[in-house]
Amino acid sequence: MSALLNSLTLAALAAPSSAPASPAGVTWTLGTIQPAGRGAITPGAALARPTLRLDGSGAALKLTGNTGCSPLSAQAALKGSALVVRGVQAGGSERCTDAALSLREDYLRLLNATTRYDLSGDTLILSGGAGRLTFTRTGGAMTQTPTDSLDGTWQMRVTPGPAGPERGQAALRFTFNGSKVTVAGLTGCNTVTASGALVGPQVVLGPVMSTRRMCPGTAGVAENRLLGLLRAPLTIERQGAALVLRGQSGQLTLTRAPVPATPGSVLPDPAATYTLTRLNGQPAPQTLRPVTLTFKDGRLGGSDGCNSVGGAYVIRAGRVELDGGLMGTKMACADQPDLGFQSFFEQRPTLSVQGSTLILKTAEDTWEFQAR
Repeated sequence: MSALLNSLTLAALAAPSSAPASPAGVTWTLGTIQPAGRGAITPGAALARPTLRLDGSGAALKLTGNTGCSPLSAQAALKGSALVVRGVQAGGSERCTDAALSLREDYLRLLNATTRYDLSGDTLILSGGAGRLTFTRTGGAMTQTPTDSLDGTWQMRVTPGPAGPERGQAALRFTFNGSKVTVAGLTGCNTVTASGALVGPQVVLGPVMSTRRMCPGTAGVAENRLLGLLRAPLTIERQGAALVLRGQSGQLTLTRAPVPATPGSVLPDPAATYTLTRLNGQPAPQTLRPVTLTFKDGRLGGSDGCNSVGGAYVIRAGRVELDGGLMGTKMACADQPDLGFQSFFEQRPTLSVQGSTLILKTAEDTWEFQAR
């Protein structure tokens, strides 16, 4: 098999060539997939589109990208219009839904069978005996940014597309921790969360989870466009102090989120878990789980006594302000007092830290937590 593959590779590279433009140095996103003997298929809007990027030249090309639900890497050889891909590695498929897994299998099969390419403007076609893959350009040469320089939280400054949501309707926060990426915030009418990874020069998110509030008219159109943007791979580019994430339907421009600050007081310890001990001067009510809070990297997390909760926050003028509300699990806890956790934080409580005690106060309630 190895000898046969080498023979095919040499034969493809020896084919006459008119030296067409090279597809290298560009990020390409899959537009359609066409198995042999069938019509072109456009992946559904809910699926993340596979991508690829070729770097290098000649017989020493490096291929990177993703299958839509897993990272992708390979070697490739290019001469004239001949392109041979070999040594494809596509990682595990545990993050793939059934639909994404089907697209992944077709994509990998056709990519492995590629013998030539055609490049016309912003369209790249890879073809072979098994069918063809059609891509569109989604980014040129990107500034390579070390992963650790992205660590921390970034907030959206510009919404996507010329007809995107009006500013103030959508607010997202991206948190990078090594290769891990999490997203939370407001997409217009609904709050959203997602997690994913850095795959080469791209952010690839897993399932994007959102609340289901109705969002009519132009606001709904804008929100759907933003959700569609998040569900496809986003190519990263640094522009000065800004981070630009580009997709097929628009782009997001992010700036580093301000470090939470409480003028005149001590910030919560990011390494501590604060547990509710007193409520309005009385011992905290008994709950299925302890009521807890954590404050780390611009994220408030913990438990409301029943469900796990979390959301982005900032502290302004000594008050805790949620950015996009709190998201939580949906477990039902019978025979447990409702402390009004969500509504308490919606009132922007003041925050103070006195040693290991954290105090949150609204006009009506005082919650006291101890660091553990």
